[in-house]
Amino acid sequence: MSNRANLVGIAVTGVLLLGTLVAGSLVGQAACARSLQPQGESALQDSGISGVDVSFKGREAYLNGSGKTQAQLEQARQAVEAVYGVRWARVTGENSPSTTASPTPTTSPTPTPTQSTSATPTAPVVVPQLSVTAGSSGTVLTGTVSSQQESDELAAAAERVFGKPIDNRLVVDPQCTQQDWVSDLREALANSPAVSDGSMQANAQGVSISGTVNSDADLAALNQALGKVRAPLNNRVTVKVAPPPPALTQDEIAQINSAFVTFGNGEYSLNDASRQRLDSVIPLLAKSTNSITIKGYVSSPHPAGREISDSSHRAQSVADYLVANGIDPSRITVEGRGTADPVASNDTAEGRLANQRATITIS
Repeated sequence: MSNRANLVGIAVTGVLLLGTLVAGSLVGQAACARSLQPQGESALQDSGISGVDVSFKGREAYLNGSGKTQAQLEQARQAVEAVYGVRWARVTGENSPSTTASPTPTTSPTPTPTQSTSATPTAPVVVPQLSVTAGSSGTVLTGTVSSQQESDELAAAAERVFGKPIDNRLVVDPQCTQQDWVSDLREALANSPAVSDGSMQANAQGVSISGTVNSDADLAALNQALGKVRAPLNNRVTVKVAPPPPALTQDEIAQINSAFVTFGNGEYSLNDASRQRLDSVIPLLAKSTNSITIKGYVSSPHPAGREISDSSHRAQSVADYLVANGIDPSRITVEGRGTADPVASNDTAEGRLANQRATITIS
């Protein structure tokens, strides 16, 4: 009797567990359908086709459009299937391809041994799609692509435009189709400027990108690159141009232009005192995009033939420190002035030390 009771208990427990799993699955499908419903309806509206209804069961979409042509229904199906998260879309009802075929004769011929009495089911098509979200913590990629090579190349391109570190969550699905717009997008990102705090949505319907670039020229380059992506709808670029940095005041310009560092005899690298002096003007240099000229000098007498090269080394040590602290190197010009423009007499040790210097000028 105890063995029978145990078996009955196990059976009841299994039934209850199965019921819980089924109920949980139905709840998950319903939640997914509710989240995709407004996106599917929006995709139909964007496609320009009215009179087509869409409903969801989990991630699967079903379309019905009474009176619509097969071409219109196919366009609607593609629009909904391109929505991120949709597994596939099918046309149902009296307009579906299976019910709009040629009328069946009254007397059906007896199938021959080589004929099939039922159609082979067609596997749903998986379409590629990509979502990029960038922020201070890094860049996250989600979506579906057809190969690991596509995944790696898109991640590298996104890192170049949106920044790193990259969190690549793209799913590689062998059922995913290969489409021209994916390679177009990869090429476009390779020719696009950096976009800060950006995001991007891309699928067969088009590319939508937002964020901030540094200049109008960068925005024009971004539009030109994305214009080459083959997609039926226009690409949407809502990228802003960052406001220009505030102009320096005359007092700030004077403070920068009076900055200098000195070097000991035979020395060409910065010491702690020199680095502290440069630290006081770096925030001012970072406020603007003005050109920066750094001039290096040596005292006299100096070994013949080395005046220009040694003074250039001193100027370059200052330039390297500014770049290491965030100043754009394209703004900087380095000049070796040799023994020119002395600020003190070279007849004393103090005077020679003052002449062994590097100066900063902003224009």
